Amino acid sequence: MKDKKLFLEDLKTLIAAKSVQSAAEENAPFGAGVKQALETFLAIAERMGFAVINHENYLGEIVCGEGEEYGVIGHLDVVPAGDGWNTDPFVLTFLNGKYYGRGTTDDKAPTLLCLYALNEIKNAAALKRKVRFFVGCNEESGWADVEYYKQKGGRFPKYGFSPDGDFPVVYAEKGPNRVIFEIPYHGAFKNVSGGVAVNAVCAYACAEGVCDETLLKKHNLVGKNNKVESFGKSAHGSYPELGKNAIYPLLCYMKDCGEGVDGLLRVFEDKTVSAVGNETGSATLSPNLISQTEDKLVLTADFRVPAKMRAEEFLPLFDALGVKYTLIKGRDPLYVPKDSEYVRKLAAAYNAVTGENSAPISQRGATFSSVFENGTAFGPEFPNEDNRIHAPDEFVSDENIDKMYEIYLAGLKAIIL
Repeated sequence: MKDKKLFLEDLKTLIAAKSVQSAAEENAPFGAGVKQALETFLAIAERMGFAVINHENYLGEIVCGEGEEYGVIGHLDVVPAGDGWNTDPFVLTFLNGKYYGRGTTDDKAPTLLCLYALNEIKNAAALKRKVRFFVGCNEESGWADVEYYKQKGGRFPKYGFSPDGDFPVVYAEKGPNRVIFEIPYHGAFKNVSGGVAVNAVCAYACAEGVCDETLLKKHNLVGKNNKVESFGKSAHGSYPELGKNAIYPLLCYMKDCGEGVDGLLRVFEDKTVSAVGNETGSATLSPNLISQTEDKLVLTADFRVPAKMRAEEFLPLFDALGVKYTLIKGRDPLYVPKDSEYVRKLAAAYNAVTGENSAPISQRGATFSSVFENGTAFGPEFPNEDNRIHAPDEFVSDENIDKMYEIYLAGLKAIIL
């Protein structure tokens, strides 16, 4: 790619912005770190000669060209780093052909690559379409950025893509929701807690209570000074099978100690929800957060609904668990016909660069692509690769940076030239 050295310098600056959502401050609705990332990205775009708009630090917009509108949308906020990193998550670190850092794949590097590709196109030819390139600030924590923009009268183009999914191109996405389960609890364990985000598999859970050596060994837990700790492996909440949930063995231990937690265990052990699906995939239910109040235990699950289905269809299955629950409705699933013009063009661009003959796919994760009436996710993850998004040691390979750039360049050219 052209200007790769400068790209890496810009990426280093973006990674250094700790853009995890934090308490709102003046002119920083999602915290100072997110604001820093947005201002950094818009400054890069201005340096390139783009017109930029800062929508009150909720959302950024970069504009070029004239005519029919086409959209691109990425995001600059990231999930919490969590524990278990071998490098500093907010320092771009190159080791063995890979760049490590939170946001290297989700979603700072891909979004920046799209900007660099658009800049190359802009500088070489007249555009046949107007490109509106958005950068979000709250994708990981509820989409309050795009909702605020729409409430203020903002609108998105009819067509567009988000570089926040999988290659070759995604025509269907599951709809993300949350389900909060709770049971009364007045037992012997205190300060039961675990998880860092609802859309990340819980890698650590703990509780204060009795340390029974036999039961600790049975459930592969650590206990000392009346504190029981469970260690798992994080993964994206839409792919729970790639992780190891630390909450489940902790609850199993508590049950063996005589605690009444069967209701929450049923949430983990019941498979009726995940058995429902269609040609775009099956539903997933991943309980990733647990907390304790004065009189109850609360388990919050990431719940993904296949395309062409609705979350309400699953209510009878949740009723059957016999646990008090609340469905927090999220966004409906995304679906664009595989043979639509823009899906075909993006798939062709991917195949031309890679030499493959891959067809459009469905994915579990939900992306900003659904802000467009006809939206698709376009990369950045390649088939059969795990870049450890939402997990320790997130990375992007040096080789894939070059390949992604060529794909985004080809995809944008196919649409706006």
